[in-house]
Amino acid sequence: MKNLSHRYMIIALVSLIGIFTVQEKLFAQSLPSLSGEEILNKIDANASFGILRYRGIMEIQQQKKLLVKEFVAISEGDAKAFVEFINPEDRGTRYLKIDKDLWMYFPDEQETIKISGHLLKEGMMGSDVSYEDALESGNLLKKYTVTVAGTETLDGRPCYVLELTASTKTAPYDKQKFWVDGERFVVLKSQMLSKSDKLIKESQALQVRQFGRRWFVTELRMEDKLKKGGGTTFKMTDLEFDVPVPEDQFSLRRLSR
Repeated sequence: MKNLSHRYMIIALVSLIGIFTVQEKLFAQSLPSLSGEEILNKIDANASFGILRYRGIMEIQQQKKLLVKEFVAISEGDAKAFVEFINPEDRGTRYLKIDKDLWMYFPDEQETIKISGHLLKEGMMGSDVSYEDALESGNLLKKYTVTVAGTETLDGRPCYVLELTASTKTAPYDKQKFWVDGERFVVLKSQMLSKSDKLIKESQALQVRQFGRRWFVTELRMEDKLKKGGGTTFKMTDLEFDVPVPEDQFSLRRLSR
């Protein structure tokens, strides 16, 4: 009798798992039918803002060593950004991004360099986020063709699954795959792939917060699958929108001041 009861419990548990799986699929399938272009446009609209100021933390796991970097940042949309590191080891190191150009200021040498060429593939401050990743902005439709591969439920959220294929040589990755929250229109998970579908990098949203009508990913984890490390966690705090900034905020003069 004991074995029979145990068997019934297992059957019941398997049945429940099957029910939950079906419910999750139905939940994901209930999303309205949208094209890939429409979904990307909704992501852009949700993420659009004027001036944003925030504090950030990068926790970089390098095999057995954990590096913690702290910084303050000011950005104007996705076209301009000014970042200054404030942790003791990197204090005064700054970055300036204007469209597709990126400069770095070294306080000890009092030197400014433009990051270009092969340096763009390097990890920013030793993280899993490359300088090329940091520069990636603007309309993805200019560099990729996009298709909707289907819908899935990720962490309880109904998602559109998008597959992006590079249409220009300037695209940083041959392929990308996005899991897009179907209600909040933020990317909850992304994969960067080679032409042969080899996984290069993967990122996952760890926290999503609402600011007015906007939804923002305020914590995410990125892992470079080609490196021997434990990934990088990026956190944003103290977000302030539409704050006043000096006219020369995004200038080389302020970068080297």
